[in-house]
Amino acid sequence: MDKVRFGLIGCGSIGKVHARIIKSLPNAELIDIAGRSDKHLAYAEGLGCGYFLDYREMLKDPEIDAVAICLPSGDHSQAAIDAARAGKHVICEKPISTTVEAAQAMVDACREEGVKLGVIFQHRFDEPILLLKKAIREGKLGKLLWGSAKTIWYRDKEYYSNPWRGTWKHDGGGALINQSIHYIDLLIHVFGDVKSVSGKCRTLLHKEIETEDTGLAHLEFTSGAIATIEGTTVAYPGLYAELSVFGDKGSVIIRNDHLLAYHFQDGKWDEFESILKPQKANELNTSPEVDETSHIRQYEDFVEALLEDRPPLVTGDEAMKSLKLIKGIYQSSEEKREVTF
Repeated sequence: MDKVRFGLIGCGSIGKVHARIIKSLPNAELIDIAGRSDKHLAYAEGLGCGYFLDYREMLKDPEIDAVAICLPSGDHSQAAIDAARAGKHVICEKPISTTVEAAQAMVDACREEGVKLGVIFQHRFDEPILLLKKAIREGKLGKLLWGSAKTIWYRDKEYYSNPWRGTWKHDGGGALINQSIHYIDLLIHVFGDVKSVSGKCRTLLHKEIETEDTGLAHLEFTSGAIATIEGTTVAYPGLYAELSVFGDKGSVIIRNDHLLAYHFQDGKWDEFESILKPQKANELNTSPEVDETSHIRQYEDFVEALLEDRPPLVTGDEAMKSLKLIKGIYQSSEEKREVTF
């Protein structure tokens, strides 16, 4: 392969983001699109793509090497399994699925068929996160002690008017699994495996949804570090998402995907100095619109992984970690007890 040829499954707003990114990459090509109604036919034709109402028919196209899955979360698993059985590599939007069992079935099917599975957690490719990981490797924070992941956002009734949002069947949860999962994933990405969690979830404002609009948790990692999680869609007008990391030699705070502040015992670090953006970090986060920069970086990695025959940086196994943690928070809240892993 000198180029990866994609089929796109799902043509909603996030599907169009994936389509733009694929079309922008020099070593990728968008061949086909599968939607759920004829209203997307003109969009596909405008991109010069074939169009299918049944993605399983699209999977029969021998030109397709990989598929991008941009369906409601509850539909990820079956589409990924069908794609794997058809011999197609898979890149899937977050969360990997709505249940651990369905996610494991995706991972197993891709492994059995010898195809690669990547899951979109684009914030792992944000420049502040890449440099934070480098700083940790170089010992600038020392031993990691504790941290926090906060997603303090707002979503209105129009957002929840989409019939699959805020449902257990299609979403698998609420504010934690849909909005907060990115920064929860970053917490795991930085601190490692989770040992135990206690949480509380409530529907405080959006009474029209089945799932939580607010979730809180505290957890312990296998390393001995501890952390807190806060996630909500009731904080009008939408404030920030924030990752805080505290070690015995330094502290780092990343807010709204920008470096807000850092302090190292051994002084300033040129690489962090060059990306300090407190003004940008403190801007209100009022829109669900997606910045595509890190999406593009993750797609570049996935395409290179296929061309080089290596695992992508965010595999299905990696993506399952945040799902397991969030499901543990739901279980803890329902059963009113600490959950261990």
